[in-house]
Amino acid sequence: MRVNELPRLSIADLALGGKALSKPGGRVVFVDRGLPGDVVEARITRVKKTWAEARLERVVEPSADRIPARCPHVDQCGGCRMQELPYPSQLALKERQVREVLAHLGGIAEPPVGAIVGSDAEWGYRNKMEFSFMPDPSGVPKLGLHVRGAFDRVFELETCLIGTPLTVEIVRATQRFAAGHGWRAYHPSRHDGVVRFLTVRHLVSTGECAVHLVAAADAVPEVEAWVRELVALDPAVRTVTLLLNDSRANVAFGEKERVLHGDGRVRERLLGLTFEAPANAFLQTNSAQAERLYAAALEAAELSGRECVLDLYCGTGTLTLLAAKRAASAIGVESVDDAVTFAKRNATLNGIDNARFESGEARAVLREWARGERPHAPRPDVVLVDPPRAGLHPRVVARVAELRAPRVVYVSCNPATLARDLKDFGKRGYRTTGVRPFDLFPHTPHIECVARLDRVD
Repeated sequence: MRVNELPRLSIADLALGGKALSKPGGRVVFVDRGLPGDVVEARITRVKKTWAEARLERVVEPSADRIPARCPHVDQCGGCRMQELPYPSQLALKERQVREVLAHLGGIAEPPVGAIVGSDAEWGYRNKMEFSFMPDPSGVPKLGLHVRGAFDRVFELETCLIGTPLTVEIVRATQRFAAGHGWRAYHPSRHDGVVRFLTVRHLVSTGECAVHLVAAADAVPEVEAWVRELVALDPAVRTVTLLLNDSRANVAFGEKERVLHGDGRVRERLLGLTFEAPANAFLQTNSAQAERLYAAALEAAELSGRECVLDLYCGTGTLTLLAAKRAASAIGVESVDDAVTFAKRNATLNGIDNARFESGEARAVLREWARGERPHAPRPDVVLVDPPRAGLHPRVVARVAELRAPRVVYVSCNPATLARDLKDFGKRGYRTTGVRPFDLFPHTPHIECVARLDRVD
């Protein structure tokens, strides 16, 4: 079928699913009516009642907004997929996406979405990156990023424009060392080899860098010499660890840790507080934007100094402790025991004595409090939630609503699950009174949001 005979739809029609699209396998031409963009031919891959997915086949008419990509890996890498769109247009597209998702999936007729907060740094903003090892056909280890859409193919990194220069320098040094000293790269399909991932966390706010090598076994040739080479690169390299992961799960996570240099942790500074983090801990990967994100969450919480704040999914206590400085008390809940340990350390480090932390999965802790099975159940005035991309379990929404806190502040990294959960809260007596998008990841499709909900009954 010729292109001019194919159905012409808007990108937004993907959110309408079966109401607008043909069955999977059909081809359409998408014309983005709301914002100047490419006219593309795409193949429908999935159609559901209220949404659909499509795969790009080719660009029919390039947009006048299209600009040359800066990254030499743009045709291989699945990361910075929006870099051929000027940054102001990226921001406009992301803000519109949040509005559309809240309307289509959240059922909010007129979403109260504020202007998106863009990143001052469009490049070099990322303070943590994960790189993968993979053997080439001759067995020589390659170290880089995954080829777009492939879990078992890696291209060797030349540069990365969203990471710091020191991060790239560490990767290039490790590439040379691994090839020269016979490191055996792990293969995720065959499950053989040793070295799996390299994680670099370079926190410019404190000038500290941590390097973590993830391996399937503690048998990495000349690993101490590799550490000495990295430490000699820059005084910022504060700690280096070896994380052991002998499971088949292809994740840059270690079940056991051996500290090779330093003390195994780095420090971040946010809104006047200092936070120590170990290898497996979560920290926002754009430090400057994280400060703006957390400041917006605290503003939405509207703390006067008299409130009790409950923070679910608190990690190492970042938002809990920031809230504790502005409230009467704060309670953080986290399922990872090591994170809870560091949250308590961070409270001591910052001289904060009005915060406490509970270890356990949020759904279980809330249930135990409701049944009187866990002591010191709070009566929060404000509930903060910062869940992973999957969002909140329906029972967590129900338990939070049962607390009847006047305000809930939701920090989200996934507009789709945010919309779903706001709709669920809406059925349980809460109204969404404001949503502010934040761009922590320029040139990528990822969007963070801060949403405020007020109890209306």
